[in-house]
Amino acid sequence: MSVIKPALQHPELIAYFSGANNYSWLYFRNGEKRLLAKPISYLETKLPDFIRVHKTILINPSYVKSLHQPPRQKMAGEIRLDSGEVFPVSRRRWQQVAEFLQDRLGPKKQEAEVASEKVNVAPPLLIAQQEEEKALSIIVSTEDEQNALLSKHAIEKKWPAYQVHTILHSNHLPDMLKQLPQPNYPSLLILDARTDTLERMNTVQRLKEDPQLGAIPVVLLVSPTDQSVTDGYKHQANSVISMPDGYMLFANIIERVCQFWLRTVALPGSGE
Repeated sequence: MSVIKPALQHPELIAYFSGANNYSWLYFRNGEKRLLAKPISYLETKLPDFIRVHKTILINPSYVKSLHQPPRQKMAGEIRLDSGEVFPVSRRRWQQVAEFLQDRLGPKKQEAEVASEKVNVAPPLLIAQQEEEKALSIIVSTEDEQNALLSKHAIEKKWPAYQVHTILHSNHLPDMLKQLPQPNYPSLLILDARTDTLERMNTVQRLKEDPQLGAIPVVLLVSPTDQSVTDGYKHQANSVISMPDGYMLFANIIERVCQFWLRTVALPGSGE
């Protein structure tokens, strides 16, 4: 299946494209790359927020760390990415690139910094106390930063009423949630058990054994094996999803999970 369409639906995961005749290399922020059967000129029309710095390079501006002027006349400038990679900025594109980045990165600097920050943000308890006006929340626990970013963007784009908190580890969740008033409990917990499987399973069990926390819906993402699915339900997860690797697949599944749990079923306190 072509990766072009799903990739373009999540440009926040893309660092840059490198053109090669009628093909282009797509470089994700996590270091992965894919060969696309499209020229870079086609991708430029599909991603107007990206900037073409060279005839062969199309860059996500939120991934730019710095821009350096040409050292001498008739020489190319340089653009440096957060990853440390450096690309030339052609002389004829220099003014356009400089103005584009000034216009785009000025108001979006804070947004770009948020998009590239580590997954292990402030604990949900602290966030819930600081953002009382946004009581509806979802917690996603995964060790994969790209999946965490995908989850946050996918959920908050389609369900803006929900605040998404992403965390690396889940073993502290039961203790932290017990300190919250019940109306501030998250509407949904999504635990990626494809890594740290034992920790995730123990977290589910502890949550479900608690008379109050047990009402919080818990969705467990597991490796595609019968044993993983069986173990998930033995630990009383509300839903267990067999899930292979793949960022675009992850985003689609998260959207379908939220569509079911946030729109179809009746949750405690929803009044539906």
